[in-house]
Amino acid sequence: MVTPTLSKDPLPSTRDRLIDAAFRVVAREGLEAASVKVIAAEAGVTTGLVHYHFTRKEEMLEAALRHGLDAYLQRNRTRREATPPHQQIEAFFAAAREAVEPDRDFFKVRLALAARAMTQPALVESIEAINAAAVEEVALVFAASRGETEATTRDRALAATLKAAFDGIMLAWINNPQFPITAAAEILEEAAIMWVQEPRLL
Repeated sequence: MVTPTLSKDPLPSTRDRLIDAAFRVVAREGLEAASVKVIAAEAGVTTGLVHYHFTRKEEMLEAALRHGLDAYLQRNRTRREATPPHQQIEAFFAAAREAVEPDRDFFKVRLALAARAMTQPALVESIEAINAAAVEEVALVFAASRGETEATTRDRALAATLKAAFDGIMLAWINNPQFPITAAAEILEEAAIMWVQEPRLL
């Protein structure tokens, strides 16, 4: 996934400007500092326009995350469909490594919202839907590595495990840039290949 840019038009809509602004503010200053007033100033609009389009700032961030997710799913699907089975896992991790730095802000915002969802039930459904879509796409990568087009229950369990591990790695790296993220990614890739080649080990 990449940091969302919601409009390529010279004059993006006010709603898209607010979504982009909310994303930038949270990535830069954190969720608590991202007040409606700060987001409005970032977008160059009045606070009244914020309330006209959104009832709360989390709605803006959910929209940004969904946009980023859609872009990620499309890119991953294109790569998966063009990659031979025996190269699926390697191609997936190669793309993930390339996206780590560009996706840093996306992960900061997603992880911040996921943490907020623990105390705000209104966020749970949206975060779960985003996570479920990402897990399903990774599960399809596992299926594709066997030359299949349908993910199994085991594929989904492996994908959920991989995503949880990757989220933890990203959190550690965001909090500490000295965290050995490259080595951690290599270990995850080795594990994923083992899961595919040696299913009896699990």
